[in-house]
Amino acid sequence: MDPRRERRLKLFKTLEETIEKAGYECVDVELTHEEGRSILRVIIDSTAGIGVEDCEKVSRSLIAVQEGIDSFFKGKHFIEVSSPGLERPLRKIEDFRRFQGSKARVQLKESLDGQRNFKGQILSVNDEKIVFLTENEVPIVFPFGSVRKANLVYEGEI
Repeated sequence: MDPRRERRLKLFKTLEETIEKAGYECVDVELTHEEGRSILRVIIDSTAGIGVEDCEKVSRSLIAVQEGIDSFFKGKHFIEVSSPGLERPLRKIEDFRRFQGSKARVQLKESLDGQRNFKGQILSVNDEKIVFLTENEVPIVFPFGSVRKANLVYEGEI
């Protein structure tokens, strides 16, 4: 395995374990570089929702394992903790199961019937297959492994 990928997976595992110990779900982790600084963005969730206090709690938990996190960066870096927002990313098969019946946007790695981008409703998840009803009311089935990117679609008023 590529050493960089291996280091990344180790970092994600450390973050995920720390976040779960704090009582939250690790939805996503993004390593980025903006305006000359490294940023580690961590998105958390819970069944009760996420507030500022929850983000602060997780930030404090991550500070407790800061030494392990620091080893992944060459210089100064920042950690941002936030909620997934209304258009939550769907990263795991469990996310699709949890949000059955919800509207979503899905981008596949390869074309399915000449199309890679779909918007519609998650009907069901069977084993590793997702049954999706497109906006055109056409049901499609695709394996979870074929998903490049997916997120919920918010269509209400705030």
